[in-house]
Amino acid sequence: MKFPIPEGLGGNRALRVSGLMLVSVFMAACEKAPTNEDIFVNPPANTQFEGDTGSVTLSKLGGRTVCYTTDGSAVSFAGGDCSGGTTQTYSGSIDLSCANGESGTEVLRQVSLAFEWQESPLGGATLHNRDALFFLNCEGGPGGADSDGDGVVDLNDNCPLDYNPDQADSDDDGQGDVCDVDLDNDGIEDDVDNCPAVANTDQADGDGDDVGDACDPDLDNDGVDNELDNCPVAPNPGQADGDGDGIGDACDSLFDSDGDGVEDDVDNCPAVANADQADTDGDGIGDACDDPEYVGTDRFFHDYLDLLDQLMEIMQCQFNGCQQPDGTFNWTINAANSDLESGSANWKATVNSFFPPTALMTFTATNAVLDGCLGNGSASGVLNSSATGPLNTGSPIQFQCNGKSGYIVMRLNLTGGSITGGFYDAYCLEPECEATAIRYRIIGTDSNGELIYNREVLGNTLP
Repeated sequence: MKFPIPEGLGGNRALRVSGLMLVSVFMAACEKAPTNEDIFVNPPANTQFEGDTGSVTLSKLGGRTVCYTTDGSAVSFAGGDCSGGTTQTYSGSIDLSCANGESGTEVLRQVSLAFEWQESPLGGATLHNRDALFFLNCEGGPGGADSDGDGVVDLNDNCPLDYNPDQADSDDDGQGDVCDVDLDNDGIEDDVDNCPAVANTDQADGDGDDVGDACDPDLDNDGVDNELDNCPVAPNPGQADGDGDGIGDACDSLFDSDGDGVEDDVDNCPAVANADQADTDGDGIGDACDDPEYVGTDRFFHDYLDLLDQLMEIMQCQFNGCQQPDGTFNWTINAANSDLESGSANWKATVNSFFPPTALMTFTATNAVLDGCLGNGSASGVLNSSATGPLNTGSPIQFQCNGKSGYIVMRLNLTGGSITGGFYDAYCLEPECEATAIRYRIIGTDSNGELIYNREVLGNTLP
């Protein structure tokens, strides 16, 4: 099933998202002492190293004495003297390694810093402390264990027991294709699935050829592929069409399937009787068979996208005259300076690396209420100077709207600031949401630039 994204993240609205993402990663110098986020950039705090060693480079502290420890002990600093206990003096990098006898894939190392910083030209230097956690893989020797010998350590291998150096994962479920027993995630294992690469939970097979209708290129087995067949569901190898109406004689007798006096090829509800052909919303589908307004988890998902679009529009117009921002930014909106009813939302970009230039972009909503909808959570990603990279939720975004509550998980791909791939997972927690877990995968754009989604039911219970 495909449907366009509601006015918001498609078309011109996508350009507003692009404007917020296209940021410079070169920050003006400031007088305040750098934060953990400023200092631990290469790599950032909480990095899991693949092997039994790791190297941490400090940012923003060049040209000054920095004392540090790596075992969580207190740092000794006295007038620039780092001597005492396990304290060392920083000189280009902080090297981490596993000790003899240590084991485990997530062995903790705490890097603690002490340095002096003069925050005002009128005051003296002040001693500051910073710290960050890192994790080493102390299993299996250098690089970690690689059980299948494919060059990818087990810790990061999506098929640790099956050789797959390319790590292909076509359904993005975290399990590599070579060991995934259900490639299309329809709940039916591939060895008994009549469409192993196309989701088809019902396993419908109208012509009984053991190829499911969802992937059968010739539904009526007449030797003519569906896209060329003038009767794709009725065998007619000769493609006879006596009246030249584009419908083969083999199925033209079904010219009025619902018996309402309107031929199927012009009937806006060919399977439901509707002689008046009423079409209130003008979408070419008669009222008698038109899909109802979005309900349940579908309504929940569309309300979330609408709320996100409104927050972005308020953010950009409130703080930058509806123009693209210049330079690195840190903007917050709240009920006092915008249409937000309560809570706050924040856009922030910080330097991730100078060479190549990249920025860590984050969007955070804290009890943000707009038009009666409440959102809590954050998404972030490292973007390059062309605003290309991932934008993912670190943890589910809590969401309430129209009496329904649940949460959203995002895994998006950005190219040039535009959303070009990925998916949203929507989880509705209310009894009326019969399908509680649904994935909306971005599969392209239509002629108007609106995003098109493929809707996949993940299950009736939360993961």
